[in-house]
Amino acid sequence: MSKVFYSKDINKLLEATGLDKIITKDDPVALKIHFGEPGNTAFLKPDEVRPVFEKVKACGGQPFYTDCNTLYKGPRKETITHGAVAQAHGYTDFFIPEEDDCLAQEVNLKHFKKVYLGGAVAKTPVIIALTHFKGHELTGFGGALKNLGMGFGTRRGKLKMHQDCKNCAELKTCKRNQTIDACWIGAPALVQEKIVEYAYGAVKDKKCAYFNYIIRVSPACDCYDYNDLPIVPDIGILFSLDPVAIDQASVALVNKIQGRVKSGNKFRALYPNVDWEVQLKYAELLNLGSRKYELVKI
Repeated sequence: MSKVFYSKDINKLLEATGLDKIITKDDPVALKIHFGEPGNTAFLKPDEVRPVFEKVKACGGQPFYTDCNTLYKGPRKETITHGAVAQAHGYTDFFIPEEDDCLAQEVNLKHFKKVYLGGAVAKTPVIIALTHFKGHELTGFGGALKNLGMGFGTRRGKLKMHQDCKNCAELKTCKRNQTIDACWIGAPALVQEKIVEYAYGAVKDKKCAYFNYIIRVSPACDCYDYNDLPIVPDIGILFSLDPVAIDQASVALVNKIQGRVKSGNKFRALYPNVDWEVQLKYAELLNLGSRKYELVKI
């Protein structure tokens, strides 16, 4: 059973994390984050994650924020304009790889033999996922697993995660336009499994830690140029060394609290055709972590 630590104070949480146990002096440490789409206000702000950055430095590591370019059209599709977005949103010390800066990681799993990951994965022995926990049209919720899998995928990788959805009525449109926009209504279970396989490749042979910020829990992802009102009040921040446990705990906390969505299964209420448990069950099957956890309040 994995431990998941919970606090409303990031500094108190950092005191309990034991990050020094996974960071060796002078280790490059990738802080995987979503820099937010222009117009969206729900994404994680620099001051909310800076304490983690400073903690990594205090442990002797060399931290840098990172994300990969998007498949769909927009300012985050290319490295230069993606970097401009990161700067406009207040971020410094970041690395956004070009498409050809890619690691083809062997995984030999059900859907993929290899996964195509952004070059930051190859450049660091340590990954810390800084995840804004929220809803998502294709996966039910967006947590640590999606941040790792879809987030670390190159554009080629993102297309592979979304394509070949045999049961999707809009498959031809998706392939013709090379866009994920038509895929929200098709084959969510299949795509969730593919995302998990990319997450598996991203953390392979790495030392990893996970922070889920359950704040501004918007019903949809931060890739839109707008965001709706949160579905629940801010809950706090979770930390774990287990990506499955932290996502499971995050869902449980959201479901437990009263909010705009009146349901004990809020993400299923938002997206009735999406079984969000698929990603957790498959990740557990691949030994990425455990759905059983102990919640430790700090």
